[in-house]
Amino acid sequence: MSSEASTEELITDANMISESPTEALAAFEPFVQWLLSASEDDLASLPEEVFSSFEAANEVGGGIEDGANAKSSDSTQQEDRPSFGNAIKARLALAEAEGELETAWDQLSCARREWGMLDDKLLALQDESDENREYIALLERRIIKLLQDRDLAIAETYTTEKQIQDAEFFKAKQQQRRQQQEEEQRKARVASALRKLLLRRSSDESGNSSGNESPTAASSPKYTEKDVQRLQKELADSKVAAAVAKAERDDRRHAIRRAERRFNWRIIGPRRLTYLIKMEEPKPVQFDEESDEEEQNPGAFMWIEGDSLAPPCQSDRDVVSKIVEIARVTPADVRPE
Repeated sequence: MSSEASTEELITDANMISESPTEALAAFEPFVQWLLSASEDDLASLPEEVFSSFEAANEVGGGIEDGANAKSSDSTQQEDRPSFGNAIKARLALAEAEGELETAWDQLSCARREWGMLDDKLLALQDESDENREYIALLERRIIKLLQDRDLAIAETYTTEKQIQDAEFFKAKQQQRRQQQEEEQRKARVASALRKLLLRRSSDESGNSSGNESPTAASSPKYTEKDVQRLQKELADSKVAAAVAKAERDDRRHAIRRAERRFNWRIIGPRRLTYLIKMEEPKPVQFDEESDEEEQNPGAFMWIEGDSLAPPCQSDRDVVSKIVEIARVTPADVRPE
């Protein structure tokens, strides 16, 4: 099987040989093709004339053979035949060895190419691993930056909410202090008016007692129309002052709210401001004592101001009691001078 394979390889090699360079060599080309493709049995079955022709060519080439050699020509023919077969076998073995060498060389070349491809793949994997490491490091830096931004936003939000709470607390304290001052001023005005009334009443009672009037007339003090008008004027002035104070308070409240909105818009942003507006609970509306009294009973002061539609007062004592009830003045606030 190995000889047949080597023969086939020789045939393929012969087919791959280019054309003969000269015409003299081209004449031997069919013989060379047949010689390469022939088997050992074909070569052994060649006629003796072929071998004799080889011998004649050798004799012509030598040119100095003697008669003794002519006598032993038969013996030389018998000896040259096995030498020719050995040469063919040697050539076939050489061709087979060369074929195996070429096959081994091809396998070695394939192995080298595969090794080079493995090196390229290994380098590509190393490059990809380096890129993945760089990308992971970049993602870690981004995550750290996002966490820092989140912490900063939380700190800013906490600071802003703290400032808003402080502002609301300060505003509530200021409003409470202003209400207390207004209440004290109003009580002081009403108390001064009542002190004047009491002084006038005591003076009238002393005049009546000196004039020897009846005890029924002394028990019912009388106030002149001027006193009632003066009280009405003082009460109207106090109401105007309270209304002006209330308007100033509302203006300050609106100014503070506008400042808070601008501050929230600049610091927190529109989204956070919308969230705060949604989350903020509606605050109950607080009114002063005077505004509550006016809104609950609009006609409470109409009879004092002289409105004809309001019910008239029965006596001066009712006027004083009504003023005391509206002003919520305690007896401790009214102290005669």
